[in-house]
Amino acid sequence: MSEVPDLRKIEQVLKRMTPEQFGALCAELGLIEETLGAHRKEQLEALIDSQRGNPNRLVRAIRHVWPSAFDAPPPKLKREIKVSIAAGPIVGGILLLTIVAAGVWIVISAVNANNSAAIVDFRSTVTPVPTQGVIIGLRTATFTPTPTATPTRTPTATPDYDATLTATYAPSATPTRTPTRTPRPTATGGRPTFTPTPTASPAPVVEAVYARVLLIRPIANSTVEPAKTVQMRWVIPNVSELQPDERYRLRVWQDQRVVWETLTANNWHDWGGAPNGQPGAYEWSVAVVRVDGAGNVLGIIGPESERWAITWQ
Repeated sequence: MSEVPDLRKIEQVLKRMTPEQFGALCAELGLIEETLGAHRKEQLEALIDSQRGNPNRLVRAIRHVWPSAFDAPPPKLKREIKVSIAAGPIVGGILLLTIVAAGVWIVISAVNANNSAAIVDFRSTVTPVPTQGVIIGLRTATFTPTPTATPTRTPTATPDYDATLTATYAPSATPTRTPTRTPRPTATGGRPTFTPTPTASPAPVVEAVYARVLLIRPIANSTVEPAKTVQMRWVIPNVSELQPDERYRLRVWQDQRVVWETLTANNWHDWGGAPNGQPGAYEWSVAVVRVDGAGNVLGIIGPESERWAITWQ
């Protein structure tokens, strides 16, 4: 009975098997090749693991499928080159001639290269340049003085005395024009006649008792028809009525002049037409004054109101 190979040698034999031999081996052992694995390496490992308990059975199956699987390979034959003794001198002569020819060719090539190469001298040559002498003459500048004119002073006559002249101008007499006022025509009819009152000097302030009068209506810049009745109304804050010796003074202005005024104890005044019957642009204002028993104004006792514009047309 032959010796059982070790597992390593068995594995090497299995790797050298052809697919047909491996399939026949699996059939010999009663195994299905596809169940051992998807790849050849997995199949080999699974086959060896299944036969570890009985390697003799695996070896017998391998030898049955492949009888020479575990046989030693035949020795390789060595090639020998035999040269006959008669041909030896001929071969040696050929080799010697070849060596001599190669040496001659090398020498000839070296000689030709030396003859064809020209020796060039690259040393730089310096050519002297003739030098020409240059004579430089220095000229000395000569400065000629220019005569300078000397100014001649002219004596100035000095007065023997000091005099001051003062001019006196006499003003010319300017004639003074005396303004003449032309009275406006008086309207006739059922309307009241208003006589223009010349502008008087403002009455002195007796005592500031009341606050400034506030105008109520008609509003500023109002336009009223000449034939329409209009009421002017004003008020003093926190004052319901005046004292017996106090009055409201209503003034109507035109061109910065008082053309009509009246005194009243009421805080209103009704108009039946334009002042003095003359339509046009006017302004009106109200102030509080103190009067005597005859109704003469003694003084202003409160600031005058604003001037509101009103036009009758």
